[in-house]
Amino acid sequence: MIWIIGAALVLIGLLGYTGLWRSWAKGGLSYWVFGLFWFGLGIVLVSIVLATPAPSWLFWVPAVIALLGAASTWYLPPALTPRWFRALRRSWR
Repeated sequence: MIWIIGAALVLIGLLGYTGLWRSWAKGGLSYWVFGLFWFGLGIVLVSIVLATPAPSWLFWVPAVIALLGAASTWYLPPALTPRWFRALRRSWR
């Protein structure tokens, strides 16, 4: 059931990545929507790994994605942000 939460977070993140929802960006200083995407993706992948008879070591791959996604709510490298967000950051400086 936790995959539903992950899917909702991925959906919110996709709205941010595609630029359909930009009001949260605050002049290019806020990254939290992008972090929600990666965190939600990690949650969904962890749920899939736990629901299938996969090797136990495979659990750690999506777990690291989820952990890095949680950390990326504060900062994300520019290469992982969409073009519209980078342009917003350049216009702010």
